[in-house]
Amino acid sequence: MTNVPVSVVMSVKNGLPYIGETIQSVLKQSFSAFEFVIIDDGSTDKTIDAIKAFHDPRIKLITQENTGVATAKNRAIMASIGKYIAIIDADDICLPNRLEQQYNFLEAHPDHVLVGGFVDIIDKDGNYLYTEKKPIEDQDIRKHQDQRNPWSHSSVMFSREAFDAVGGYYEPVQQYIVDYMLLYQLSKQGKVHQLPQVVVQYRIVPTALSAKANPKEFDEITHRAIRAGKMSEADLAAMLRIKQKEKSTANFKKSMYHLYLGRSFIFHRFNRQKAQEHLKACLSLNPSLKVARYYLWMTRLLPASLIKLIYRLLSPNAGLTYVRDND
Repeated sequence: MTNVPVSVVMSVKNGLPYIGETIQSVLKQSFSAFEFVIIDDGSTDKTIDAIKAFHDPRIKLITQENTGVATAKNRAIMASIGKYIAIIDADDICLPNRLEQQYNFLEAHPDHVLVGGFVDIIDKDGNYLYTEKKPIEDQDIRKHQDQRNPWSHSSVMFSREAFDAVGGYYEPVQQYIVDYMLLYQLSKQGKVHQLPQVVVQYRIVPTALSAKANPKEFDEITHRAIRAGKMSEADLAAMLRIKQKEKSTANFKKSMYHLYLGRSFIFHRFNRQKAQEHLKACLSLNPSLKVARYYLWMTRLLPASLIKLIYRLLSPNAGLTYVRDND
């Protein structure tokens, strides 16, 4: 393909069972002038077979040994040709008008280099949990991004020129905060914006969730890295040590999945029964997790009005925040 305005880019490792639904959501976009660059980063399941089952000339498949998310995405973008790059992760779903809306926005606002959008959070079975709304205007995003990541990575489209200017994803980290680092650096290249409508369904799954309730040291490393666009060897070693300790906990990701859903049913859906079911499941997997006990206590003793007030007062710093391992 030549002269396509948009390159949709996806890196994947062991993307079953969701990757087929993700690919289909891209191919059915109302905006059709795109290429779809998929890089398989060392899958050991039948992910490649699932990709090859789609016979669409817009798909460009690259296979490689596992390198990690940052290197894989950089390679995929280097192999793409679009003026704009749209990111989608292998377990998320693009709404039908996503590419059209974001392409039209960037074309109409040449001073902007990055646009995202709201996302619907869904569970592993595709059930709706809540809508995640983030800052919309450039000024509000900039105020927010020094403390927390104001983007859902799977919902963004950005300028290739800006991407090249910042040097792409920061490969030494490979995981955890590479999306945050990139998007923060992109914001230095021009204005940024968030569409005030849902553009993606963002899936939470037990096998790809890690907590980011991190000790002060981790947050300090993150803030230094996003501002600088790079990380010292000492900070990188410290970050990997912190995350390795997290991974050493048995059933950690599964417990985080249930904690996430429990928290969602407390603060976003307020369903005491479902919240308690997930929090109990979390504690059965990780009995030492104090925050899960705290949330369980809340569901048993506090009225809904008080819970909502607590969340408004503490948000966005209430309890744990979460990232998926491929973010």
